[in-house]
Amino acid sequence: MYRILTERKNVELVKRTLGMLSLDYTVYYGDGSWQGRPESSMAIELDNVTIDVARQAATAIKRVNHQQAVLLQEIHADNQLL
Repeated sequence: MYRILTERKNVELVKRTLGMLSLDYTVYYGDGSWQGRPESSMAIELDNVTIDVARQAATAIKRVNHQQAVLLQEIHADNQLL
């Protein structure tokens, strides 16, 4: 599983971008900080994708939000669809 941590802005555009990449995702909203400054944030979880697809999604979000960086985490988990 991969998680993208980013500033919460252009939320609908970010979701459309993920949809255009044909990704299934879950979004969580929270409060965070970047370089010591508080900001609204969001975490986007992607499952059943390759690292290349996760990087493509993170790069697309970075681009549409005009951000210096977004954080991409690789999380090892055992998942089961029931």
